[in-house]
Amino acid sequence: MSHSRSITALAIVATLLAACSKGDSAGTPKGSKEIAAVASTADTGNPLGATPAAGGVVAVTPTDAKSVTRATEYKLTEDNFTKFIAATDSLAAIRKRDPATAAFLDQQITDNGSGTAVSANNAGRVHLENNPVVSGAITAAGLSVRDYFVAAIAIAQAERFMGNPKAAPPTPTLGPNAAFLNAHKAQLQHLHQVQGK
Repeated sequence: MSHSRSITALAIVATLLAACSKGDSAGTPKGSKEIAAVASTADTGNPLGATPAAGGVVAVTPTDAKSVTRATEYKLTEDNFTKFIAATDSLAAIRKRDPATAAFLDQQITDNGSGTAVSANNAGRVHLENNPVVSGAITAAGLSVRDYFVAAIAIAQAERFMGNPKAAPPTPTLGPNAAFLNAHKAQLQHLHQVQGK
């Protein structure tokens, strides 16, 4: 990462933390909308998109802001995390044996005219829904594509705060999700291996 990108990333984090620490006049903490707004524009160096996502197949575009917001409210549980890992394992196996699906999953979904053009809302999620092999693998594991997409974002967000869940911005689930991942390090390590991290 270049020096200017590092400075930009630090400025974004400072802005995010400042926004989350303030509340409205009724005392309600801000957080989820600010995180969604910053996450949808932040450059994190993730090759699939600006907003990091777990699983290795989710590309979050600026048109997926609703999913980013939903991720701040998505509670990780034994059930949905196990299903997410099963879907990711299935997609990794399909990617290895099916060159057409691998090429589809490797497409860059962006908003800058390169790769696959973004022309509709929820472009990243719709990209996965529109491929029957991909959507079938996800739904066979027991999750909708929508929930898989949101869980991928929620897992990546929570992983950033695993070292100190209490330091997470005050969204409904970010701190608890970080604590959940701390209790599931073996499964998270498996997820990283599947993703090739």
